[in-house]
Amino acid sequence: MTFAVPQDVAAELGRPLPTKAEELAQWGRWLQRAENQIRARIPDLDSKVADDPDLRNRVIDVESAAVARKALNPEGLRQTTKSVDDGSVTKIVDSSRSIGEVEITESEWALLTVNTAGAFSIRTATSTPPQPYYNDHWPARPRAVDWW
Repeated sequence: MTFAVPQDVAAELGRPLPTKAEELAQWGRWLQRAENQIRARIPDLDSKVADDPDLRNRVIDVESAAVARKALNPEGLRQTTKSVDDGSVTKIVDSSRSIGEVEITESEWALLTVNTAGAFSIRTATSTPPQPYYNDHWPARPRAVDWW
């Protein structure tokens, strides 16, 4: 079960739910695909959502937005032209909506993987960096080399 539901996608698109069962099932499958992508990067999603109720809302937003983009342009067309008699109308789709796949954008990933470290947090090294070896002696100084 995904966090977002088809009603969230319909609200994102500003239209009612599809009346055909096939299209509704397709939206459900796309929502599952979006959540699978999220779980691949955030395996402990359920526990994080339990700890942070606001994260649940962000997951719903991201899933429904990704599926809405796919629903608006399921074939990934960049340009369509309709001709009637002597006239024609060409519609060019924005590249962010033309991929034709359920894809989570970088800005949406940023919403889901918020860094909790403070502005002045300090990370300490877990081990010391290795010391250089010179002539099989450790640590030793390099010998002076004649430069002329």
